[in-house]
Amino acid sequence: MNSTSKKKLQKSREETSLKTMYFNRFLLIRYITAILFFSNLYWFSALLISNKIATVVPGVMLICMSVVALEQFTFFNAPTDNAKKSIISYKIALIINAILMVAVISPLFSELFPFLINHMKSKMLILSIITIGIILCSICLKRLQKIKDRKDKQYKYVKQFEKTIRVRI
Repeated sequence: MNSTSKKKLQKSREETSLKTMYFNRFLLIRYITAILFFSNLYWFSALLISNKIATVVPGVMLICMSVVALEQFTFFNAPTDNAKKSIISYKIALIINAILMVAVISPLFSELFPFLINHMKSKMLILSIITIGIILCSICLKRLQKIKDRKDKQYKYVKQFEKTIRVRI
């Protein structure tokens, strides 16, 4: 391999590394999105089998998480700091979870969770799961805001790596 080919290969590797570093700033968001997507998919399936109108609730949550996943997918080829759709989707999910907290202690419990017995233990379990959902949504919103404001640790590493690349050129 000649010198020109080696330089092109090295430059290509560095560009790919840089893209990956920008993409990995959203790694936590992608993991939490997957957790929320599959937990809502499970709930959606259970309600679908039960023929309940409440299927709309996890359906909306699935749509929100799908929007986040699709937006995240585009970030590898077009690095950005502002994940507008993800922020909106997580705010919607947060609002839905807050409403669900109230709905669990109301007579709607049986409509939303027909596969559970309407007892205090079941309600506490669901309240715990919803609380975890609220915490995860809050973590994502905080993380997305840090990325948007460029105050995340990974951004500093990306900038250091960019400086290193420029020095070599």
